Amino acid sequence: MIGNRTSEGTGKPRVLCVAPAWNEGQRIARVVETIPRESVELTVVVDDGSTDDTAQQARAAGALVIRNEKNSGVGAAIRHGIDYAIKHGYDIVVVISGAGKTPAERIPVLLKPIIEGNAEIVQGSRYIQGGLFSGAPLHRRIGTRAYTFLFSIFAGRFITDASSGFRAIRLSIFEDKRINLWQSWLDRYELEPYLLFKAVTHGHNVVEAPIAIEYPPKTDQRGYTHMRVLIDWWKIFRPILFLALRLKR
Repeated sequence: MIGNRTSEGTGKPRVLCVAPAWNEGQRIARVVETIPRESVELTVVVDDGSTDDTAQQARAAGALVIRNEKNSGVGAAIRHGIDYAIKHGYDIVVVISGAGKTPAERIPVLLKPIIEGNAEIVQGSRYIQGGLFSGAPLHRRIGTRAYTFLFSIFAGRFITDASSGFRAIRLSIFEDKRINLWQSWLDRYELEPYLLFKAVTHGHNVVEAPIAIEYPPKTDQRGYTHMRVLIDWWKIFRPILFLALRLKR
């Protein structure tokens, strides 16, 4: 049984936060430092082949670091964090941006529906009441809306923010073997839309909760995202297309 332990002496579910990071430097330290310790038992930073001091910054801020010697992709990094959580008996994983786009103070909002037994996945949304976003360039705002519209059509259910990477997952969902994150084609940007699409279309309890997404200014030659507009947007879109057409499982 996946995720069947509770925090010692409290009866509360055990929560692990996963932050994938690639060359984030001081940003990852700020992320780790702001994660609410009363809600999250452990923060795991998956350093995905960084060539800067990301790993050192994360450890100094209090995170456990899992390091990939070469860059494998954000999907593979998230999967490594989930693997660690399953192996060590956690109940819930929260996925947060290592770049600091998803303010950690919203983590309790994501956890609440799962802890209360009302959800298996809580998808953060900047577009529902109480959600907000700032600093997003126009092409990102248009792209996230268009992607979410297409996702909703293919999934057969209205979702307000399918492109948000800020979410909480009850690990028992992976007892459904139709949801298989452990496929190499999901190593990069494909894993997150795959998981959401599979959960929605296979009848799992998916709800949205209001979160904030803040696009940081470009500093130290780092932009707000590593994503390349055409190549990586295709990687986000192709899971819903492949699954809807039954080209992948």
